Amino acid sequence: MSTLPSEDVAYVRVATPLSVKSLHDFCGDLERLYRINPMLEFTKWQKIDDNQYYLQANNLSNGQEILTKIYQEETDEGFKITYSEGLKAATFIQLEKSEQGTTLVIIDDYNRLSEAERTQRLAEVDHSLKYWGQELYRYLHNWQRWHWFPPYRWYMRRVWQPMKPSARRITYMLIIITLFELFAFLMIVGLWAN
Repeated sequence: MSTLPSEDVAYVRVATPLSVKSLHDFCGDLERLYRINPMLEFTKWQKIDDNQYYLQANNLSNGQEILTKIYQEETDEGFKITYSEGLKAATFIQLEKSEQGTTLVIIDDYNRLSEAERTQRLAEVDHSLKYWGQELYRYLHNWQRWHWFPPYRWYMRRVWQPMKPSARRITYMLIIITLFELFAFLMIVGLWAN
């Protein structure tokens, strides 16, 4: 990892099976990248300009509402996302080549305000970074395995991505229960056939 942007940062490293180019293209879709975070419940995501967005969401990790403009720019190592409002100044997306694929490093920089102001606003610190990293790990490994299959890509982009995190968990449980019931039904039919 290159030099950290400041001393007041939090970061997560995610091992991915993707190439640098594939991961760069994936992370370039900022809305998808942010919606993978299971601790963000989106109210509004609006594209303002080519690399400028408006985000309104509830951060489930700290109970804070996020209302900010987001500016995305490419860097030599990946992307820099700057926020117009809030305690967090920027998020850096860095891509590091490794033998197994590419490591995704997400760094949240809190160096916007003075140390005294940051101390007074500790409740606004985003605690979702760890959960975001875990979900990105799962998502990217599944994406590498299944992205060739058009119904999977359609489902992930058109159905899964817009869902609230709680709806994703409920849908996952319903799919597992349905598969279990189907398996049990087939076993019973198989026993009756004998």
